[in-house]
Amino acid sequence: MKTMKLSAPDWCFFPKGADPDAYYRKLKSMGYSGVEMVEPERWQSAKNAGLEIVNLSGPGMTDGMNRRENRRKLSEEVLRLTESAARNAIPYLIVFSGNKGELSYEEGLENCLEGYSALLEQMKGSGVKLLFEMLNSFDHKDYQADTESFGFELARKLDNENFRLLYDIYHMVRGGCDPLRNLEQKLPYIAHFHVASLEGRKFPEPDGAIDYKAFFAAVPEGRFRGYVGMEFFPADSERDLARAADMFLGAAE
Repeated sequence: MKTMKLSAPDWCFFPKGADPDAYYRKLKSMGYSGVEMVEPERWQSAKNAGLEIVNLSGPGMTDGMNRRENRRKLSEEVLRLTESAARNAIPYLIVFSGNKGELSYEEGLENCLEGYSALLEQMKGSGVKLLFEMLNSFDHKDYQADTESFGFELARKLDNENFRLLYDIYHMVRGGCDPLRNLEQKLPYIAHFHVASLEGRKFPEPDGAIDYKAFFAAVPEGRFRGYVGMEFFPADSERDLARAADMFLGAAE
């Protein structure tokens, strides 16, 4: 993977009380192309700095689409976000499975399949896509899509180009998955990556348990055109963002 676009989610990096214009200009100067999960009042500042607002976070992380009784409310919320995203050229909405409780894997998957199939039909023509995220159930207790299998099975069964996966490498390794296993078969369904160290979800050190250089070197050139998002707990936001840009962009050269 010789070319790489980097993004940074605001929830973990935007300093409280910071000047948005200055922050986004600095981010752009470091080599970032996009920002994620930005509050609406900062959208224009991000755009003025030349950054793409890559995604918005949708509802349903705990009370999710895996339960039929949540379907109407969640669909209405996602459709409202879709209108806003479409008006502001934001390409993705992040969506979830929800917590499983007493639900079996099969029932939760079937409910998500039905719910997202209907929702995608309602979103048709908007230009906005859904980005489904799998989360480990250590950090997100009882989350249903806690391994990659749930997400990939859902994406394959939906078979819709407007439904893709947010593959957080930290979450998946923490949940016992191997990101490199069947990588080429997985790539068509992945539109976005997130990275962090396995050790405490911190800066992805080059000598950490997850070898990100090896992972992205294994991605064939031209097979992934999305963003690689830095989603970790920084010790120092500006320093760690600069280090991450140097490390990931340098490795891609």
